[in-house]
Amino acid sequence: MSSFAEIRPEVFWVGARHPELEVFDELFPTRHGTTYNAYLVRGSEKIALIDTVKGLFTDEYLDKLQKLVPLSDIDVVVVNHTEPDHSGALGRLLEINPDIEIYCTRAGENFLRQIYEIPFRAHAVSDGEELSLGDKTLRFLAAPNLHWPDTMFTYLPEEDLLFSCDAFGAHYCGDGLYNDQVEDFSAEFHFYFDTIMRPFKASIREATAKLDGLSITLLCPSHGPLLRRDPLKAINAYREWAAAPPPSAHKQVLLLTLSPHGNTRSMAGAVREGLEEAGAQVTEFGLVDLNDELVREELERADALVIGSPTINRDAPPPVWRVLSLLSSVTPKGKVGAVFGSFGWSGEATKLIEERLRGLKYQLPVEGLSFRFTPTAKDMDACRDFGRKVARSLTPAV
Repeated sequence: MSSFAEIRPEVFWVGARHPELEVFDELFPTRHGTTYNAYLVRGSEKIALIDTVKGLFTDEYLDKLQKLVPLSDIDVVVVNHTEPDHSGALGRLLEINPDIEIYCTRAGENFLRQIYEIPFRAHAVSDGEELSLGDKTLRFLAAPNLHWPDTMFTYLPEEDLLFSCDAFGAHYCGDGLYNDQVEDFSAEFHFYFDTIMRPFKASIREATAKLDGLSITLLCPSHGPLLRRDPLKAINAYREWAAAPPPSAHKQVLLLTLSPHGNTRSMAGAVREGLEEAGAQVTEFGLVDLNDELVREELERADALVIGSPTINRDAPPPVWRVLSLLSSVTPKGKVGAVFGSFGWSGEATKLIEERLRGLKYQLPVEGLSFRFTPTAKDMDACRDFGRKVARSLTPAV
């Protein structure tokens, strides 16, 4: 796999392997490394590249290309997505062959002109537009926010082949090029979806709908094995994971609580009473050892998020910040939040959590509630009223 591979007649994998990578983009652990998949399509009239590779592998990439075609003969580079792991070799390629025309989305052109200072020819494609290479055709399908605004798919109808960019990929560098040549990597496939694609479920639903009716026998993502064994299984998995939450007759509230001494949990009981009195349906969890996957699912189902937290050392405790960090990895159904808690020496946590929620564009219809030490009977009445106000703020009214 150190060289190119012909994956269809006159269609070649020219990517790079990075098996020793342990953390992708200094963000996501990669237990089995990754690949930077790029492709060359040699038509009877034009030659096109589909993406490039991470800059670190530029020399290797250019060497592979030159074994197939003179770099001066390349007519088009399709940039499905502009992140550096896709476009890292583009600058060198343009220096060598400035006559190349780049096909990308309008957003992609905007991003590339900010990434590269050298002038280049660009063609911003429209959704469904086609480019003839002679005996082969490239059809461009806009897939914005999957996972960047610039993303698109490129379909090769003569070969029933979809270059799917980051979608349907995995950070996995196995011994073979195809999914039927490597060990089971379903865990990496799902992890990739959860960490990169999951926040864009609505966009996934729109993008996969564009694949209806297309014959796809080979799925070529930007990372991981090429999917020639049951490629529709991967597409259907995305459809299942990105499905909209089922409708509910009641407004759903996710109540998350951390309570080292029981005081915040007592408040949570009263808050829940108020929520339910006003017609909301409450799902409640403690934050100790709470499963990330469960939190994500409930966040996507809930119309409101209510957090109860103590203040420890003038801050919210780490488990609270941990669950707040998950908010950027989902597309919440509702953007209504509320915060309450107890404290001993000081009570900063409630305000800090509210600031975080506001920063994530949550609406906070009720001012945070905070009491010192053990809540009194009057305090518990205030908690019930707090819950009722949160439930009533949801629209349509419960």
